[in-house]
Amino acid sequence: MKVYLVIGAGKMGQSIARQLSLDTAATVRLLHDPQQVVSAELTDRVTELTGDLTAEATYNEALKDNPVVISTLAGMDVDLTFEALFDAQYHQRLSLKRFVMLSTAGVDQEVIGDLDYAGITDVKEYLNQQRYAAKLVDEAEFPYTILRPVTLDDGPTTTAKILREGESVPAGTVSRETVAQVAVKLAQTGGYDYQSLAIC
Repeated sequence: MKVYLVIGAGKMGQSIARQLSLDTAATVRLLHDPQQVVSAELTDRVTELTGDLTAEATYNEALKDNPVVISTLAGMDVDLTFEALFDAQYHQRLSLKRFVMLSTAGVDQEVIGDLDYAGITDVKEYLNQQRYAAKLVDEAEFPYTILRPVTLDDGPTTTAKILREGESVPAGTVSRETVAQVAVKLAQTGGYDYQSLAIC
């Protein structure tokens, strides 16, 4: 049985959980902060879990059966969340199958032009936190892919342009649905192991 854990219930997290739930042979867990609201249609298709994402105990139930983990967390303190997640993983002696992290373009100072980091007032600290979170993923030593999209918008799904780490990334926008589609494919079939990819 395939088990997926989606962390974060923003637009991206709900889109990914919805796409994963189309596989009727899979179990999809959606773990999020209690303040986020999940659509009624989706709550019927996934196992919804809530709690303090910076507390290790929050992940005990969520990590059962060694799920493929997809983090869709945005904003500040993702590093604190990952510390709690990986502490839980370590103490349960779990070897996770795959980890897909949604980060942001700009963490490698690779963007040509200016990006809009919606809701972020301290961009320097935000990018530092994203770098540290990515370092935690890398040091956890199981297959991972980090996705670094440019500014997200609500446009339709298009063909994703994927750039490998070290390549220059033009500032611009990409739709959440496009990024969600890439994340779902990676979660389901793998690929791009131990890589950080920009999406534009």
